[in-house]
Amino acid sequence: MVLSEGQYPGFEPGENACARARRAGMSHSALYAYSRTRRIVAAVLTASSRLSLPVIGLAVGFVIGGSVPLLALVRIVTVFAVLPAAAAWMIARASTVTAEIRDGIFTLSRTGLRIEVPCAAIVRIAPWRLPLPQPGFSLEMRSGRRLGYGLAGVDPAEHVSVLAGALADDAARAAMRHPMVRYAHAKRTASRRWYQLTAKFGAFSLLPTAIWFNAHQHIAYGGLLGQYYLEGFRPYAKTWLISWALTSIYLVLYASVWRGLAETLAWSAAWMAPTRITGMRRVVEIVCGVAYYVGVPILVVLPFVR
Repeated sequence: MVLSEGQYPGFEPGENACARARRAGMSHSALYAYSRTRRIVAAVLTASSRLSLPVIGLAVGFVIGGSVPLLALVRIVTVFAVLPAAAAWMIARASTVTAEIRDGIFTLSRTGLRIEVPCAAIVRIAPWRLPLPQPGFSLEMRSGRRLGYGLAGVDPAEHVSVLAGALADDAARAAMRHPMVRYAHAKRTASRRWYQLTAKFGAFSLLPTAIWFNAHQHIAYGGLLGQYYLEGFRPYAKTWLISWALTSIYLVLYASVWRGLAETLAWSAAWMAPTRITGMRRVVEIVCGVAYYVGVPILVVLPFVR
């Protein structure tokens, strides 16, 4: 039985099971094996980190009014977002495994852990409902129990395609249809590289920084170079760097609010209309892009035209 590429990401038309397993196994993303305890802890840390950014952004924008000193803002973001994310990343690193299928045996291995499961004993791939700490799935055994370790990755479709080489197509077909697998695959397709994020929050922030810095210099020192003439280059450069850092953090917080709304919408769409998740993902990405690259300049200029 051949799975359709359009309906089931990770499969190519005309491939047999062994070819799919070999192709997927050659280039798949990192796989994590979480025990129940590790998954709960990592999920709580990940959820806390992701939720804290839009909450901080809304608090700064609507409650505090944006007047937060740099060090205070850095401390808040570090404690509530960066540290939980770092802890979740460390758990993920410690849970990274190597997966292999050989002679009908599915093997998971890492330092201090080796699990071997006969592929014939696996009857179902059960994707998780929530993508925490990453999108993932559990393996249900013929005995009715689940494997003691849940498997997760950025794109579960890649790992399901590896297992599909040894399991019945029906098991892989059902997993590929699952809304969470479709959601994760569409999100992975639209994900940004680190240098794109650097340009988005580092380089683009130079524009609002320049406007706000210029306004501050005119108000506080009477001109763009007022502080430079009065205090010298180092205080002038320090003020610029503080302004740039604050602006970059503000933009991260602003974008996180839109990202939170976008992911909530995409996740809901995956459950309500799973076959349309790719199109919905394009829509939410466009909306986020417009809200950021058009919305930020408007918000920056607005106070000066009132």
